Amino acid sequence: MKKVLSIFTIMLLGVFGVMVTANAETYYKNDKGVEFTEKEYRFFTKMFYDGYQRLMTQEMFDSYDKNYMDENLVETKEITSPLVSPIGGLVETPSKKLRMTVVKTETFATVGVTVEWKGSPAMRSYDVMGAYLSGVSIKMSATTTVDYSEGYYSANDIKNESNGFGVTIKLPDSGTNIYIVQSYAVSLGGRVYGSYQHALDKVSFADSQNYTINYAGYGHVFMFPYSVGQHYDMLDGVWLEV
Repeated sequence: MKKVLSIFTIMLLGVFGVMVTANAETYYKNDKGVEFTEKEYRFFTKMFYDGYQRLMTQEMFDSYDKNYMDENLVETKEITSPLVSPIGGLVETPSKKLRMTVVKTETFATVGVTVEWKGSPAMRSYDVMGAYLSGVSIKMSATTTVDYSEGYYSANDIKNESNGFGVTIKLPDSGTNIYIVQSYAVSLGGRVYGSYQHALDKVSFADSQNYTINYAGYGHVFMFPYSVGQHYDMLDGVWLEV
C-alpha cells in the first residue's frame, strides 16, 4: 500500500471503505464503520481473502480474539480444481479453489472455508457447503456469505446433524468474481473436513438437502442418494487438525 494515494484511488476507496497509511492505527475502515489495523487487515486476508473485510460487521469482527489476529497463526490447506469427475463421466468446468483455514486459541478453533470461482459457473443452481466433524463439536454456528460482482448475501438454509452440517447455497443468477465464505468455531482435539459440492445441472432445493453427513460422502462430508449425487461434481474436500 503506497503512503501517497492519487485522487482517483481515493475516490475509488470512498466506495468500499477508507484505506490510510500503514503507520496509522486505523489501516482500513469499511462502510459499516468497522476499523482494522494493518495487522488485523492482513489476518482476515489470510483467513479468507482480500476484500472480505468490507463485508464484516462489528459483531463479526468482535467474534475474533484480538490476541490471535495474526496471519502467522493461520493454518491453511487448499485444492484447485480445473476438472471435476461426476458419476458417469468427466466434465470440464471453470477452475475453482477450495481453501480451509484455522486459527486456534487456548479453548477453541475458528475455521474458515472459502470457495473462489476462477470463472463464471455454467450452471447456477443449488450448491451445498458444509463440514464433517471428527472428535470435535460446534462452538459457534456457521455463517455463509456469497460475495460477487453485483453485491453479496447470506445463505441461511442450514441442515445440522450431530457430526456436522451443510448449507444450501443458491448461486447468483448473474455476476462474476464469486467468493463463497463459511466460518464457524469448534472445540479442540480433533479434525474438521470441509466440502463444497457444485450442481452440474438444475436441482431442487429439496434435493440439495437430501443427504446425511458422513465421512464416506463427497468431500468426506455429503452422502447423497445416487439419484441426487449424480447431479453434483464430487469435488475433493479439505481438512485440518484442530
